[in-house]
Amino acid sequence: MVRFFRFITGFCFICLVLWQPPSQAAPDFPATAVAASNTGPVGRPLGMEEAIDLALEHQPLLRAQTDAVSAARENAIAAAQLPDPKLSVGVQDLPVDTREAFSLSRDDFTMYKIGVMQDFPRAEKRRLRGERGELESEVAEQELAASRLSVRRDTALAWLEVWRAERAEELARAAARETDLQAQEVEIAYRTARATQAELLAARVDAQLAHDRIADLEQEADQARNALSRWIGADAASRPLSADPPVSGSPPGIDELLARLRSHPLLNAAAKRSDVARSEVRLARADYKPDWSVEMYYANRPEFSDFVGVQFTMDLPIFTANRQDRGLAARLQEQDRAEQEREDLWRREEAQARQSLVNWRHLQERITRYDREILPHGAQRIEAARLAWQAGQGALGAVLDARRVDLENRMKRLDLIRDAAMNRVNLDYFAGDQS
Repeated sequence: MVRFFRFITGFCFICLVLWQPPSQAAPDFPATAVAASNTGPVGRPLGMEEAIDLALEHQPLLRAQTDAVSAARENAIAAAQLPDPKLSVGVQDLPVDTREAFSLSRDDFTMYKIGVMQDFPRAEKRRLRGERGELESEVAEQELAASRLSVRRDTALAWLEVWRAERAEELARAAARETDLQAQEVEIAYRTARATQAELLAARVDAQLAHDRIADLEQEADQARNALSRWIGADAASRPLSADPPVSGSPPGIDELLARLRSHPLLNAAAKRSDVARSEVRLARADYKPDWSVEMYYANRPEFSDFVGVQFTMDLPIFTANRQDRGLAARLQEQDRAEQEREDLWRREEAQARQSLVNWRHLQERITRYDREILPHGAQRIEAARLAWQAGQGALGAVLDARRVDLENRMKRLDLIRDAAMNRVNLDYFAGDQS
């Protein structure tokens, strides 16, 4: 008789779970939340590499730096040329007193003069100025290459933030569906006196919190898309992202990574700036040697003979203590500063490259631990708590806690995947990978 009563009770409970009268189904959580969970960005999925290609193709910063490279090359050619000649026109030896005052024709010294003057900086200086211009154009080229790597990295990092937000939304929506079903189950159990009012309210609050978390993640996704639009534009950033996790091979070892880092465009630009500083020192030493100029002129004297003439002018760098000496000292200090900045840049990039590699390895180990132990045990905990509650041997709070912990663990694993991918992107940047 007891067995028959248990069978009838279990059968009625299953029927109540599977069938619920419309007039009695009125839980206090959004009935349309699950249906609305499928809404979101529409269009062809945007992969990371496609986003990078869009950024490299349409990034105004890269176009501006390309123009800077062209400008530097043009300046290098101009710097090695002779200065423009100068034209002089005037009146010479005009009298201002006696009866010849202000007469252009009564005094035989008064003349109209027209001449052309050309400065001739030393050939060594022109060569050094041209070399300095070439080095500056090479600096601009390396800065452009470094900017391309930075754009690749920053676009990939922005894409990963959007990817993480979208995947987190999916996890939250799946958890919300579970909490909705849980709340409905508790509602039925409450009507059959198998659950308390406190458990019913706890299930309803848990369902509301699940949907609020979705709203919070939607806000994060919008913020991440706005950040991505900085690199690829708002239209492309509004597309959904491919759901597959960002997969890439293992990074190079530390020795190969540092070897490739030494030829990184950022460090190459710093080395070129040191070369520019050394060129400035050579120019400062050349200032100790004089330049010269020549002028040829024709002078017309009304009523008298005309003149032609030529004259040479030379610099006299005699008092060098407060000019050439100080200029050379300043250039030497700037050379030392450029070299020290280059060394500091190397140490900074080396430390960051080492740290990114260490981070990536640790994150891979943690992801493996989540996949093999934490997430499977969390799913088993949920199932055990749910079965115990349905059998009347456990509390509903244990089920809700187990679901919350499982969702937090899945979110944590998602963050670990995102962080590992970000460190992998950084390693590609330090290695100077343009692929």
